[in-house]
Amino acid sequence: MIAGLPSRRRLLIAISLATVACREAGGPAESAVQATYEEPFDLSLDERASVGGEFRVTFDRVTEDSRCASRAECAPPGNAAVVLKIDGEEGTATLTLHTGREPRRAAAAGHALELVELRPARSPDSPPDPEDYEVTLLVAPLP
Repeated sequence: MIAGLPSRRRLLIAISLATVACREAGGPAESAVQATYEEPFDLSLDERASVGGEFRVTFDRVTEDSRCASRAECAPPGNAAVVLKIDGEEGTATLTLHTGREPRRAAAAGHALELVELRPARSPDSPPDPEDYEVTLLVAPLP
């Protein structure tokens, strides 16, 4: 505790420090990417997008990355699986989309979400570090 300060002032200082810590750690104070329907947008790992102001999608994790290494020729080309968390008025959902097999596209919150790309490409030596992953997504309203 901070000696010599009234308890109300100590509380305000503690709240301010906690808010700064959350922002620096990418916690709840971080703002979301603003995404538009039918236009590709990028998300880094743990980043969230607000789509059309109707729901949010978060790039949660990569559960598989057996894609062919860059500049290598592979048959089949391999696959990566990306987990997305969807939050909207209808509740929450978890989707797993793939790069090398179906589903590459799935429905949630009344919209179709498509995995356009996962970056970076694999190197011949090892998969990318988890914090280096980025996805490009495309969202369209369902008819």
